Amino acid sequence: MRSLMWKLRIATLWMFYAVGMVLLFLLVLMEPGSVDQLRTGQIAQMAVDSPATLMMPAFVLVPLAVAFLTFVLSDTVARWVNVVAGAFFGAMMVWDVFEHWGAAVIAAPVVSELVALSGLLVVVMALMKPKDELAETEAEAKAGHRRHHTLAA
Repeated sequence: MRSLMWKLRIATLWMFYAVGMVLLFLLVLMEPGSVDQLRTGQIAQMAVDSPATLMMPAFVLVPLAVAFLTFVLSDTVARWVNVVAGAFFGAMMVWDVFEHWGAAVIAAPVVSELVALSGLLVVVMALMKPKDELAETEAEAKAGHRRHHTLAA
């Protein structure tokens, strides 16, 4: 049961991350002059081109996919997928916080900070081993140790 709660907490953080990214995209569009920039093929000093149109949805869809994978992968694989993805996406958002610092829309850096925090919390939560899983691992180790001593005797 603890394993399910552990996965649910991690998946909830990924959902928060994805929703936060959508909100951040909307806040960027609220910056003064951003609609005019968009008309010229620019947004937030970036060209609106194929790589940008792939990257922006990836920051929403990949976290949602990882939230789903957290439930379908084994605990060990889910743990490391979440550690790697959380570190990557969390670090990307820490960098993004500094990009939004001093933005006209004051909510943008705050949302960036919360999204970065959720990505980094995924890493922390993924590394935390559920207590019943830990007890189960220790019980298996003891049983294997006893089996080894029984066979040796």
